Amino acid sequence: MSADAMTCRKVSEIYLDNNATTAVLPGAADAVLQCMQQDFGNPSSTHSTGIKAKALLEHSRKLARQLLGADNGDIIFTSGATEGIQTSVLSALLAIRERGLAGPDTLLLYGATEHKAVPESLKHWNCLLQLNASIRAIPVLINGLLDLEALAELLPKAALVCTMAANNETGVPQDLQAIEQLLNQHNADAYWLVDCVQALGKMPLNLAASRIDYAPFSGHKLYAPKGIGFLYVRKGAPYQPLITGGGQEGGLRSGTENLPGIAALNYIFQQLLDPEHSIFVGSNQLYQYREQLLAALRQLFPALVLNSDLPQALPTTLNFSVPGFFAKDILDLFDAAGIRVSSGSACSSKVTGSFVLDAMGLERWRSEGAIRLSFGPAFSQAECEQACQRILSLVSVVKQHGLVLTDGDPLNIPTSSGLYQFKHDACCSYLLLCQQSRQALIIDPVLALTERLSNIVQSRGLKLVAVLETHIHQQAGQAALLLRQLFSGQQFDQTGWPQDQQQLHIGPYQLSRIATPGHSPLAYSLLLKQAGELKAAFVGDLLLPGGIGRTDLAGGDALMLQHSLQQLAAQLYPETLLFSSHDYAQRFVTRLSLALQESPLLESLLAGAPQQQWQQVLNQQCWQLQQASSHLCGYVEVANDDAIALLQSAQLPDLLAEPGLVVLDVREPYEQSAGALNRYLPLSAEVLEVPLSRLCDAVLQQQLQPEQSLLLVCRSGNRSLLAARVLRRLGFSKLWNLQGGVALLS
Repeated sequence: MSADAMTCRKVSEIYLDNNATTAVLPGAADAVLQCMQQDFGNPSSTHSTGIKAKALLEHSRKLARQLLGADNGDIIFTSGATEGIQTSVLSALLAIRERGLAGPDTLLLYGATEHKAVPESLKHWNCLLQLNASIRAIPVLINGLLDLEALAELLPKAALVCTMAANNETGVPQDLQAIEQLLNQHNADAYWLVDCVQALGKMPLNLAASRIDYAPFSGHKLYAPKGIGFLYVRKGAPYQPLITGGGQEGGLRSGTENLPGIAALNYIFQQLLDPEHSIFVGSNQLYQYREQLLAALRQLFPALVLNSDLPQALPTTLNFSVPGFFAKDILDLFDAAGIRVSSGSACSSKVTGSFVLDAMGLERWRSEGAIRLSFGPAFSQAECEQACQRILSLVSVVKQHGLVLTDGDPLNIPTSSGLYQFKHDACCSYLLLCQQSRQALIIDPVLALTERLSNIVQSRGLKLVAVLETHIHQQAGQAALLLRQLFSGQQFDQTGWPQDQQQLHIGPYQLSRIATPGHSPLAYSLLLKQAGELKAAFVGDLLLPGGIGRTDLAGGDALMLQHSLQQLAAQLYPETLLFSSHDYAQRFVTRLSLALQESPLLESLLAGAPQQQWQQVLNQQCWQLQQASSHLCGYVEVANDDAIALLQSAQLPDLLAEPGLVVLDVREPYEQSAGALNRYLPLSAEVLEVPLSRLCDAVLQQQLQPEQSLLLVCRSGNRSLLAARVLRRLGFSKLWNLQGGVALLS
């Protein structure tokens, strides 16, 4: 492997997200610099400098033709694939309109796993051109290939068909020959757009021998800079410029050409056309890299499931899920260790779940837990070995924190006593753990978290005392039933409370309960004491952080809810921490005093206001509370942050030098183990490792004090900002949040 490819990336960073973007190869970067500083002429100029620029432009076009097998048709340099898609769709739809095709009987088809740029472009131009055609997704099979039978049924009414050469999330290449055969059989007049972004350099292309009308490409997916791409248009296919003006590119795309970007493509094209001397490796070697990486991943996650596999996948893409893990768990773990992977398309990174895997019909847990690992044809054996070593270095981390079951001695795995709060969407589950007595208790388990909770209990050799539910609407939840299989020989009621016991004991903790129906007919609030002192209450959906439980569900009773609230309030101190089974606004916890401030309705209920005065307001308030969750962006709650200082990295040295400052690392324990904070910060201040799942316990145990000066940090700055907001509500006033998190320091 040449030094050209080896120096692409930082040594400390294992970059395995090439389907999103790639580093610019040194040879390509040299070509860019040469073009910017020496051969910088405008290709439209007629003097010698311009003529040299024009020669570079046309030589690059010639190489593109050779590479694609496109000895006819047009090669148009663009800003990237999105522009190429837009131009192609616009050109095709204008021609369709001129042919008199419009209305709902005219179909515009796209693969159900297509990149969002395609269906969104279809919607945009279909509306703008007032075609009012029907836009339909072509279903895919469970292996990601298009359902050719369904396509054959749709084709007679199709005017435009959009497919991919290879999928960006799964690496599944489509059978272009089979699709072409169906087009020829059922509708030879339909136009055909093939997104070739993930195909270049990874699979053979011979466009002139096909009936593909449009094929967009993007440079930054194959070691060229961002902002450069090209579009193939078959000879005779309709074409209309998206950008007009000076008539560059033979009048097909105006605007001065991005010659530095084209120079980089020129270098890439040369490498691809000369495989004997290229820095790019062949498919056989790429398959070997894939097997090495997969073997390392299986050692880390023995239960790993591939979401696309050979032969229906290119060797450069590994898409997998792990039972019990959400994508974010693995992303955070890998990122802390300096391994860069993704949960799917970079353009959809904030979306929960993969629409690609959903379209394939895979189970929801696989969609929500999907991780994409991708490398490129310039990947080297040295890089592969380094990546495998880094992945294998995490084996001890996932075992240490009970993320996977192991055969190791659980007594040698360190544990921390106290309360853990786990969240899935708006649902909250709780684990109370005592290290000394090796006991555990689970409250309000969520089905999506059962494997995680089960792994923690089993890997640490804990005795599960009970699995409790604060309320039952119809029958015991499936999550609780599954977890109760971890212990046997004990009789308990429908909510999981052991029969003939008034209190449950977990080391220094005591748990009792009072009946609090209203939100549901069978409901209890659980009172937590430590050394005889009331510390907290688990109140189910009776009282939420920021509102009161609904009574418009099956079995709900407003008068009973009012009575239950009065009963509960009589047991509490104003500052008792209250934990709910749902948290729609990312507040984590509340107190009775806070609840009274945030919900004037609660005060009227506790004062005994008549039902008719508050029932309608109650349901409306809770509906609004749930709707608010749809306006949240990831972990970030829409709130007033005036009391939270947003700190930029340049301000760090001064703040870290302040006496009394405590750095609060809110990453999860497995992240902290995979990437210690001192890798990123020159730390002289005290550091407390308090992950979000333990934040409320730190307040409960007074590990954090309201008068402390706290600098909160996490990977991206989002979780630390959320933690700062939680602490702010609880009375902490000296708070700083590191904007961008440690990711900007790495």
